[in-house]
Amino acid sequence: MPSLLTPQGVVHYEAAGSGPPVILIHGWTQAWNTWRSTLETFEGRYRMYAPDLWGFGESEKEGRLSFEVSDFIDLIPQFMDELGMERVPIMGHSMGGTTALGVALRYPQRVSKVAVVGSPINGKSLSFFLKLAGTRLVASVMLAGKNAPLLRLFLKLWSPFVSRPQPRLFYEMTIKNASGFTIDSFFKSIASLRRTDLTAELHRIAVPAMGIYGLRDVVVNPNQIKVFAQHIPHGISVPIERAGHFPMWDTPEEFNRAFEQFMAL
Repeated sequence: MPSLLTPQGVVHYEAAGSGPPVILIHGWTQAWNTWRSTLETFEGRYRMYAPDLWGFGESEKEGRLSFEVSDFIDLIPQFMDELGMERVPIMGHSMGGTTALGVALRYPQRVSKVAVVGSPINGKSLSFFLKLAGTRLVASVMLAGKNAPLLRLFLKLWSPFVSRPQPRLFYEMTIKNASGFTIDSFFKSIASLRRTDLTAELHRIAVPAMGIYGLRDVVVNPNQIKVFAQHIPHGISVPIERAGHFPMWDTPEEFNRAFEQFMAL
């Protein structure tokens, strides 16, 4: 897995395919492998980059990072600079989508188009459990002990609701990625996301935009697709009836069509 050094630390990433570039950003408690099926499906058409956000996967976990959404927004143009990319499409899932919107707002000259997948535009749309996770106490308890047994139990019980067609995939992927985050990155990132509200700024996004939302999402309230549509009038909204929080896993054919539509914007 390749890595590069940014001003704020090492960033690991996966890259696949050839063709026009696109950056894919994972969500909370996940890593680049959220996008594994997308990389495999489209490697013959696009050059895809999936970085691990700071504090997750194999990326930097030390230094002066606060692991807030603002840090992740700054990471993306630094990542692009190191790879010689000037302006590219960006798609993000969940917290990664909020990050992608933040990049389009803070660094509009670096984003040619932007898409979010099951992303909170307003942090109040997060489920109760995710809001609760934004404290050191809860994070410490969830991650305590060898192999974090309480986290495993919670994920096992919650998995069927998060990804109904693929509960085992969600459980195994999150457990696998758990070794890549710390107590600080676990709770500080979701606490920051809970405080984030981009609603009033969305009208400033001038590039093509797409919002993909699973209507069975229990992690982020799917009413966020209405917020997206209301505040980005030129944006394209893609509701997926049978998908939960991970449309790329739950309904891959529908998600892949939306991805192709996004890349054609």
